[in-house]
Amino acid sequence: MESDRLVDNQKTYNYLDEDVEINGYLVSTKNGSYSCLSLNHELSDTVIKTEVPQGRHLGVFSTMVLFVSRMVGSGIFATPSSIFVSSGGNILIFALIWIVATLLAYSGLYIFLEFGSWLPKSGGRKNFLEQAYDKPALMMNVSFACYSVLTGIAISNSIIFAKYLLVILGYTNLDYSKFVSIAIILVIIAIHGFSVKFGIKIQNFLGTLKFLLIFLMCLTGFYTIFFYKSDNINFTHWTSYQGNTGISYSSLASAFIGAFYCFSGWDSVHVVSSEIKNPNRTLKLAGPLSIFICFVCYAMMNFAYLKVLTFEEIKEAGPLIGSVLFKKLFGKNLGSRLMSLSIVLSTASNIFVVLYGLSRMNQEVFREGYVPFSNILSRNWPNDAPLPSLMICGTLTILWLLILPPEGGSFEYLVNMEGYGNQFFLFLTAVGLFIYRHKRKYEIPKIRCSSLGAISMVLVSIYLLVAPFFGNQELNRVGNFPSFQITALSIIISCTSYWFLVFYAIPKVLGYKLVPVSEKLSDGMIITSWIRSYES
Repeated sequence: MESDRLVDNQKTYNYLDEDVEINGYLVSTKNGSYSCLSLNHELSDTVIKTEVPQGRHLGVFSTMVLFVSRMVGSGIFATPSSIFVSSGGNILIFALIWIVATLLAYSGLYIFLEFGSWLPKSGGRKNFLEQAYDKPALMMNVSFACYSVLTGIAISNSIIFAKYLLVILGYTNLDYSKFVSIAIILVIIAIHGFSVKFGIKIQNFLGTLKFLLIFLMCLTGFYTIFFYKSDNINFTHWTSYQGNTGISYSSLASAFIGAFYCFSGWDSVHVVSSEIKNPNRTLKLAGPLSIFICFVCYAMMNFAYLKVLTFEEIKEAGPLIGSVLFKKLFGKNLGSRLMSLSIVLSTASNIFVVLYGLSRMNQEVFREGYVPFSNILSRNWPNDAPLPSLMICGTLTILWLLILPPEGGSFEYLVNMEGYGNQFFLFLTAVGLFIYRHKRKYEIPKIRCSSLGAISMVLVSIYLLVAPFFGNQELNRVGNFPSFQITALSIIISCTSYWFLVFYAIPKVLGYKLVPVSEKLSDGMIITSWIRSYES
């Protein structure tokens, strides 16, 4: 079954991106919306439009803000320490990991751009997987939908926001970081949940400040290249290991997942495709340019880390490596406080964008009616803002903040867990592109991804999914939690089990079928409810 339907006199028409006939009218379902093609006729009320109530309001700049704000968050100021240590302190391996992560981000972006040209509507990866894997019926739909809701959190960036804010305020005891993290989540939910326009204005303002931060980061790299004297980087060290450490398949996988995490966001903007003006053109311009901007920014920052800080300083800094760098370069006041303030603003911008995107993704899931109380959670309430959906994101984020250990490797654990689960579905998306191409082999997409790039994504994903199971598993744990890959796979398996029980096994045992019925809410949102139909 497909994700969008037309209901007319108890008949359900699946969304096939083609023309259908209803009550004698020829109806086009192309481009994610429905319009009547017959002359001198108005479209019947039974034909449902899938565009969101907010309309298309995101141009190239706003889309770039979404891309860059989503990618440039806490990652570049927190993960380089663990990535460098996992690389054994080998500068060449460290650099190659970042280059490969960038190339894979481009490859992944074009996989999404091609899929998005086929299916230009909000939902992103959810839509792509549903269309590629349509058998068994609803398995991929329900499994990925539930996984998206359960892992729709903004915890890693909220942790970094709190730690850097406390550093600015002069607190050496970071035990209060959980409460600060919870506070910023609640504030952003309140803003986005009560006014979409006001939330977008703040988001764009912080995004503009983020471009200033990117300039400062590049300036920092430029300063260290030409003016900062240091012997930390020289050609004799490029291929050597430091700190009596080596590398393993597992550590390399963790390092790559951390670097790839810094680019996470290239795959999130398609979630709001229905809100983007001329999505094919806009995304094709904004996506690659945003990744290039982030790559330059990251390259300059990583060079600064390597030149200014020793291996031991990088290792000891952990997620506060950005603060340690700026303090050493510019002193306690300018470096540790002023530059850390820019990191706080950058991370806040990222949380704004993450929660905005997650709420739209969850809303698309709730519209399908796969989870309990979907008719309530999918509503744009109040003031045409998705507060119920935002509250789900916020509640799950706060729960994770409360159950994870306050210190130690919690941040790295979450990054790896999120990255592993995302890599699993990215693998399925890359394979699914070839499946979907075969289904529509006589058609040409408006944007086409390189087959070599898609194959590379498949191969790298296989390595990243298998490698964490080798090596010392204690390095992949935190507190009493299992290895990050086990946690991610457990969530995926539980979501698939939910589909099997609710949509397959129980209906089969009790002798009924679940039938989708579309309903238009008072705010204009179209949702699907599932009713039981008993066989005679």
